Amino acid sequence: MKETVMKFYESKRKLLILMVGCLLFVGAGMYFSYTLFQEGSFLFAFIMLLCSGFFLFILTMYAKKIATGHPHITLTPEDLELYVLPTEKINIRWEDIEAFIPYRMHSNSFIGLVIKDEERYANLMPNKVKKLSRMNVRMGYPQYNIVLSHLKRKNLLIEELEKRIVETHQNEASFKTDGALK
Repeated sequence: MKETVMKFYESKRKLLILMVGCLLFVGAGMYFSYTLFQEGSFLFAFIMLLCSGFFLFILTMYAKKIATGHPHITLTPEDLELYVLPTEKINIRWEDIEAFIPYRMHSNSFIGLVIKDEERYANLMPNKVKKLSRMNVRMGYPQYNIVLSHLKRKNLLIEELEKRIVETHQNEASFKTDGALK
C-alpha cells in the first residue's frame, strides 16, 4: 500500500468573495452604528457595533488563510492534518477516525469526522474554536468538520478519505485476527 501526502487548498476566489462580503457588512455595521449613536439609540448602536466587530474578525481569518498559504487539509500516511485556524493545525491519526459523514446545512456542504476519542481531540482544539465545536456537538454534528464548499478538489478528498479510513480499519481488523490465531 503506497500512500502519498496530499494537500487540499481552499479556493482563493471564494475566500476573496467572502472577504468582500465581510468588508461590506463591517462598513454597513459601522455606518448604522454611527447613525444610531447620533440619534441616541445606544442599545441598537452597540448591537450593530458588535455585529461589525464579528464580521471584522471573520474578515481577518479569511485574510490570514490567504496570507499564510497553508493547505486546509493534508493527508499523510500517518494522519489527517486539519487547519482549524489559519495558523493552527490538528493532527488526527487515521486509527482514531472511525468514519466520516457528508452533510449539508444552510446550502453549505460539510464532512464531519467521527472520532473514537473525541475528548482527547477536544483538548487539542484551539480556544477560539472550542465554543463553536461544542455547539456542533450539542446540535448532533461531529466535533471536527471540513467545509467542502471552499475546497477546490472535493471529490478527490472524499475518495481519499474513503480509501484511507477503510484501509486503516481493515489493517486493524486483520492485525486483531492474526493476533488471535497465535
